[in-house]
Amino acid sequence: MTYAILIFAAVAVVILLFVTVKAFKSPTLFYATEEPIDELATRLSCPKCRSRRLRPTGPYTLGCENCGFTFSVGTVKKRQPGSQ
Repeated sequence: MTYAILIFAAVAVVILLFVTVKAFKSPTLFYATEEPIDELATRLSCPKCRSRRLRPTGPYTLGCENCGFTFSVGTVKKRQPGSQ
């Protein structure tokens, strides 16, 4: 019985440490491109099959008409501490 309580307490401490580390980590933000998605669809190619037949499926999303692959256009960055 004592071992079960010790194991439960150890698991609880690990979970609390994990949540604490995640809470203090800087958030990841998506920075969308400033160019219109229609213009980007004519210049880019599919990352999966390299086809140039792309169609806009959302404000920052392109879909390939050839293979059906969908991908977002933009940059994912971590927020720098102290920046707004």
